Amino acid sequence: MNRAAKTSCLLALMMACGVAVIADRSVSAQQPAPAQPTPEGYVARGTRPGKGLAPGMKVTDLGKGGRTFRVNFVKGDEIMSGMTDFAEKYHIRNGHFTAIGAINKAIFGWSDVERGLGQKKIELNQEAEIVALLGSITTDSQGRANVHGHGAVALSDGSVKGGHWWEAHVSIIAEVFVTEEEGGAETTSKE
Repeated sequence: MNRAAKTSCLLALMMACGVAVIADRSVSAQQPAPAQPTPEGYVARGTRPGKGLAPGMKVTDLGKGGRTFRVNFVKGDEIMSGMTDFAEKYHIRNGHFTAIGAINKAIFGWSDVERGLGQKKIELNQEAEIVALLGSITTDSQGRANVHGHGAVALSDGSVKGGHWWEAHVSIIAEVFVTEEEGGAETTSKE
């Protein structure tokens, strides 16, 4: 049997055993067999990304940081006001955050710079998954917490809504991961 035939047989055997083969370059972890057939247009539960497919990845250790928190929200909680309460209670002066979860009601904003009308309101009144929420926590000149977030949610048809986050009500659960910078926020001025 020639090499191409052996490779073809090996690939067929691996696929029959449930091992995903990606571009003949590497093999990802074995995928669990679904309890029911996965309908067309869906990805099976438990599917995980492959490994070893980012040979150009570089990692830089940025050194010791400040405190790190996970802030959990449950159904009915409003994320942005909760984050403000959290920042005040834990005296966060300079930090950043990311989040995942699901919401069913929100108000996002889009800056209308050209007409100077402030933030255009974008309302959400349906179930959506948070696909990106990034933000910063600083303090204003009176020492009050300033939570500023931008993000997007995915709707059931795969479309996306988002912008500046004013308000977001949790429908199932949400987790926000906060990293406080080692030094507090400092303002600089030009003289």
